Amino acid sequence: MRKYQILLLIAGLLTLLASLSALGGVLMSPMVTELTLQPGTSYEDDITISNTGDEPIVIQASTVGFIAPEGVPQFLDPAVDDYPYSGRDLLAIAPAEQTVLPGASVLFHYRVAMPADLDPYGGRYVAAIFRVKPSGGGQVTVATQVASLFLLSPGGDVASHLTFESINIYQKKSDPHSVVLSAKITNDGNVHISSDRIWGMINVADQDGYIVSNFKVGTHTMLPGNSYTHEENWTAPDYLASGTYQFHLTILIFGPAGTDPQKYMLTLPVKLEF
Repeated sequence: MRKYQILLLIAGLLTLLASLSALGGVLMSPMVTELTLQPGTSYEDDITISNTGDEPIVIQASTVGFIAPEGVPQFLDPAVDDYPYSGRDLLAIAPAEQTVLPGASVLFHYRVAMPADLDPYGGRYVAAIFRVKPSGGGQVTVATQVASLFLLSPGGDVASHLTFESINIYQKKSDPHSVVLSAKITNDGNVHISSDRIWGMINVADQDGYIVSNFKVGTHTMLPGNSYTHEENWTAPDYLASGTYQFHLTILIFGPAGTDPQKYMLTLPVKLEF
């Protein structure tokens, strides 16, 4: 049923980053760091870069803010980064450059600090970018780059919140049994929502109210202020007759302990012609 994944940032994101981290004979750990840092506090640790290739490489480190509207990170040019939840200035990495011999590993030390005053209050999102180039002489050529993502929450008065707009269900003209479900989804809260905090199910019922099919909604993590249009495909069973079917959508978004989940429930009648 899933040609695309719906809602919110890291199941698919981790798969993408895992493949990227192996490019050019380079392995990196960790790929994603998720932290709760109260305003005015900081955290330090290391990122490991390993050279699995046969030649020495030079690793250059930098930091940028990022967004991820489709669950895939988009790195922001610091000169034009106006994302209100960007953490581009919160992460420091040392050293700025290291040479890594074949089969060896190096550590880049980082320190991430949450400002005492946050405007707007909410999460912050920053990536450590490691550019890889050959260590030999001659013209400098950037072979590839890998990224370690930081998802930071200040705790306190933060909450993710999803809105769903422009919901549409229709059949493909080329194949009436292929039914497309699309919706514009926005995280209009002030902190990211992780894929493991969302549960969704779609039940399809016939005209008599009997469930003829059901399937889970796919998820990925979503940053605050990010929107995207999701499409998901359902293949209707061959035995279904033409008629009106009810699509029952249930989404639960779980918050901290002691809080009620955000509940989104919608029923749409759709006439299907086979």
